[in-house]
Amino acid sequence: MQLKKTHTAATKVLPFIICILGSFFYVYDYFLAVAPSIMTHDLLTGFGLNAGQLGSLMALFFLASTFFQIPAGILLDRFGARKLLTLSVLVSGLGTLFFAVATHAWELGVARLLMGVGSPFAFLGALFLASRWFSHRYFALIAGFVQLGAAVGSIAGEGPLALLVNHLGWRHALLAMGWVTLVLSLLFWLIIRDGVALESIEPDIKQARLWDTFKLPQVWWISLVGFSSWVTVTGIASLWGIPYLMAVYGWSNEKIGYLYILFWLGLGLGSPFMGWLSDVLKSRKIPFYICFSLGFIACLFYIEASYIPGWVMVIVLVMLGFSASLQSLTFGIAKDIVPPQHFVTASGLINLAAVLTGVVVQPIMGFLIDRSAKAHDLMGTQYQVADYRNGFIVVAGVLLFGLFVTHFGLKETKCQAKYQ
Repeated sequence: MQLKKTHTAATKVLPFIICILGSFFYVYDYFLAVAPSIMTHDLLTGFGLNAGQLGSLMALFFLASTFFQIPAGILLDRFGARKLLTLSVLVSGLGTLFFAVATHAWELGVARLLMGVGSPFAFLGALFLASRWFSHRYFALIAGFVQLGAAVGSIAGEGPLALLVNHLGWRHALLAMGWVTLVLSLLFWLIIRDGVALESIEPDIKQARLWDTFKLPQVWWISLVGFSSWVTVTGIASLWGIPYLMAVYGWSNEKIGYLYILFWLGLGLGSPFMGWLSDVLKSRKIPFYICFSLGFIACLFYIEASYIPGWVMVIVLVMLGFSASLQSLTFGIAKDIVPPQHFVTASGLINLAAVLTGVVVQPIMGFLIDRSAKAHDLMGTQYQVADYRNGFIVVAGVLLFGLFVTHFGLKETKCQAKYQ
């Protein structure tokens, strides 16, 4: 009898162990996404790059991630999370190691591509496991907690990484992280299981039909909202935000990195909160109105950082992070309206839209920063506060666009699942 109780307890705990472990890759994924913001000066000077070139190279991470979003969803629907998460973690780890030993700019680009190839499986794999191990009623909340992983990884990739970089150098810091990732891939293979056996699923459900997923209009509207919601992460926190505030306050990358913990706390704590609030209000749209409005107002203050007190910037960073927390809720809406056999594929399309902000916004911002710098510096490599400010106008415009799409395109689901 005692053995039976132990088995039952283990069975109840197992879903939590698997889903938490699966979410660790998402933590690491966002560590990789934001890490270049700490090394901006080293990369610019060490490889002889300007802002536009660096923005384009770092955006290759998001380009590869964008390209593999849809295939990642289809492959997860088809083969499950265990094999694909193990392989993608391994590839990301190899990319990190290659980045650490790069001696030419093109090698940085190749390394970022390798990191980006593994990236789509991080969030989608965690959602896949959550959908297999937990019931629909908890999904929006769980997706919010998974999104918390982005905050944890990003906090580690800024303040703590800055400390490590300043003591060991950026190459040795990334070498250490690369080896840790290879160990993580082994743990994934040994522990993660896919939940409902794929072999027990009917063929018509097991085989995701990509075209049928594309024919769902709301998937496209949700994707546009997801694109807009994530712009503060890729446009402000992942690359240009830290050098901007360094120019404003004259502080070190380490000090600004720790200040940015406020942004990630807003995102991390806001993600499960918005899932909970949506369920309490029985509304998916109201949280979007709240977050886009707060994000737009906060972005206007952020652009004028030189003219606001430091304590106001604390609130601004929390609001900017909080505004991005609604991105996790886009998957809750998808879970409401998308047939189960298409859910991970649809999630891939929605996540693709969010990742596209890095592909589109970072280079555009870099171009605007360079163009502004050339007005006072012929080489366009000496960046002042006003130069960065021109780039952040793009972020404010995208947030306003997201509010527009929410109102005119997104349908209210009232948290009801169309398919059981």
